[in-house]
Order: sequence, then C-alpha cells, then structure tokens
Amino acid sequence: MHLVMLMHVCIGVLASNNLVQSSKFSSLLVFGDSTVDPGNNNYLLTISKANYFPYGIDFPGHVPTGRFSNGKLVPDFLASALNIKDTVPPFLNPDLSDQELLTGVSFGSGQSGIDDFTASLTNVLSMDQQLQYFKAYTMKLKQIVGEDQAMQRLHDALVLISVGTNDFILNFHDFPSRRLMFITIDAYQDYLLDKFEVIIKVSQSYFAMVKL
Repeated sequence: MHLVMLMHVCIGVLASNNLVQSSKFSSLLVFGDSTVDPGNNNYLLTISKANYFPYGIDFPGHVPTGRFSNGKLVPDFLASALNIKDTVPPFLNPDLSDQELLTGVSFGSGQSGIDDFTASLTNVLSMDQQLQYFKAYTMKLKQIVGEDQAMQRLHDALVLISVGTNDFILNFHDFPSRRLMFITIDAYQDYLLDKFEVIIKVSQSYFAMVKL
C-alpha cells in the first residue's frame, strides 16, 4: 500500500514524470469527502448530491456524474497520469465491471469528514463506513482473481485520502455542536488529528488483514 494524504502532494505526483513513467501501481483506492467523491452520494439518502446540471458540464459526455465539479476530480487526473484508468468510479455503483474493480474505486462521500459527526449531519459516508466498504471491496477482489492476486493488487495499490475541511466548515462554524464542546478551534483541531491518526492505523490494519 502506498499512501497519499494531501492534495498538494497529489499534484506533486502528477508533476513527476519519473514517477509516472516508472509507476507500477495496480490500482487507485480513494477515501474522503466531496473532493474525491465521483458519485457515491448518488446512492445515499442525502441532500448532498451533485448529479444535476451544471455539475459535469466539462466532464466527458457533458453529463453530471455525482462529482462535485464541472469536470474530472484530482483522483481521475492522477489515475490517468499513472496509466491506471481514465476515471475513478464510485464503489457504490452496483454496475461496476470486474476491470473497474481491479483498477480501483473511490469510497469518498461528499460532506464527509474526519469526525463521524460531520458525516451524520447530512447522512453521508463517514470515514469508518468507508473503511467498512473497503473490506467489502477486498472480498470482491478475491472473488474475481483469487486471494493471492487480490493480495498482490492491494499491496501494489496507491491510496489517496482527502478529508477534513467539512469538519471545520460544517461542524465547527456552521453548526455549534463541536464549537460548544471544544470551545477553541485549536482544541477541535487536536481532536481531529488524533482521530485521523486512528483512521490511518485502522486502514493499515485492514490492508494487513485482507489475507485472513
């Protein structure tokens, strides 16, 4: 597993010709919020959706896909630059082909956050739920290519995490719940950093346990 956690790091990856040319990544697996959600929220009972005009006006076909963007997202550009695939699909799409699953998916959900309470505000996928879907994804891989190949593909995967802004925008500034609880933004920031550290450790343990 290779991990990219910050968007500016991701841009740096795109700018590195050596990395692109020497890339041996099997797939791209994505977790986070609207910056990396290619349409998972389309399949949720939430008001946080982007499957209508003018979203998607610059996407191939000029159609809204659920991406919170006029066109492609950073994971799409990254996957293309690394010669993995043209776009990264949402895991919740029930019609994904085996090839789409093998080359990677996004578990990202618009308006999610590091804090589980952030996701609950609009009924989207929390980071914990995204990790649970990742476990289901590993089972699908095993069914497609068998355990040994599934393990190898996961070992060679690039993992991108982009999350955190909604915790401050929605959960601290727009709604007073966390502001009343933590009083200062510094205290809330420390809480989020601790929570994010737990998320990273849990995700690493999931990758380590996929052979079980």
